[in-house]
Amino acid sequence: MAKKKILHIITRLEHGGTLSNILSLMEGLSKEYDVVLALGSFKTEKEKVEKSAGASGCRIVWLEEFRRNISPLKDLNTLMDLIDLVLRENPYLVHTHTSKAGILGRAACAVTNFKNTVHTPHGHVFYGYFNPFVSSIFVLLERLAARFTKKIIVFSNAEKKDHLDRKIGQDGKYVVIPNGIAPAPYLKEYDIAANKAELGIAPEKKVVGFAGRLEPIKGADLFVKAIKQLSKERTDFTAVMAGTGSLEAAIKENAKEEIKTGVFKMLGHREDLSEILAIIDVFVMTSNNEGFGLAAVEAGLSNKPVVATRVGGLPEIIIDKETGLLVPSGNVEALCFSINKLLDDQNEAKRLGENGREKALLYYSEEKMLERLKNLYENL
Repeated sequence: MAKKKILHIITRLEHGGTLSNILSLMEGLSKEYDVVLALGSFKTEKEKVEKSAGASGCRIVWLEEFRRNISPLKDLNTLMDLIDLVLRENPYLVHTHTSKAGILGRAACAVTNFKNTVHTPHGHVFYGYFNPFVSSIFVLLERLAARFTKKIIVFSNAEKKDHLDRKIGQDGKYVVIPNGIAPAPYLKEYDIAANKAELGIAPEKKVVGFAGRLEPIKGADLFVKAIKQLSKERTDFTAVMAGTGSLEAAIKENAKEEIKTGVFKMLGHREDLSEILAIIDVFVMTSNNEGFGLAAVEAGLSNKPVVATRVGGLPEIIIDKETGLLVPSGNVEALCFSINKLLDDQNEAKRLGENGREKALLYYSEEKMLERLKNLYENL
């Protein structure tokens, strides 16, 4: 019997939670479905995507004018390409991902009268990305697109609430399927001393870490403020920041003294996040908004205590004083207090890290995510 065909549509695969989620889906779903992945053609990413996604067994369709930025002519051309793609592939199901791909992909389904459509927002762009006017346009478009969607898959109850608060779809249209990852890389034993030495960190130093896109929505500037303040209070730690983004140059300028003295190290993009997490004593998430917070799961799997802002889906992963510590968004004093607490109390840090790993293994495995998704696909 021929496999059912699933057409996935996304603007692009970038580093971070969305990339991890999509590649996991491609690999897991290709075992039971004929998977087609349609996405924007970016020269810098083509080779990696073809290697990663192609190796999973899915077929890739490149859309030359598919871009994240708003461009009326290119967006219209992409819509026409998607209409042609839906008609040509005639899939069992269309699964769109992220805001713009979701709007254009579901519009193509509406035009072709294709009804078996699901959408995963991967967070949202309702605030923290655009000015209020542009954000309101996205909300209106999401409301319209929801009418042509059988199910909207969100990673957390907080993400679901954010959508319902803006009157996007009805409660029964939402399905919460938490993100999941393969745990193996995070359960390995690493040579901590060697990993520290490679980064120029003294073996006796404790390590405070951040990993994520260096964008305003991720609150990277708050992490830097905390490190600058902590470095005035204690000298027994080094801070590391893994990631790239629009704030990179500003952060380097703001923290140039701490970088010069070796207190703060910017690592850029890292493929070996599990090895970085292995040397970290306290992992910090300073997001202003977070649909889920995959990095918190990765830190949990690595047995590391997490200090995170109480935003979005993070409180569903980080249970305050059980699997980590939660602080108010934007509050540098509370952030410093919690980091200090875990640096000073190794027993508490160990307890939180162990609890975090137990929860991550129980609820956020790649296997569980795929099982829930396949069940949804088969019962639409």
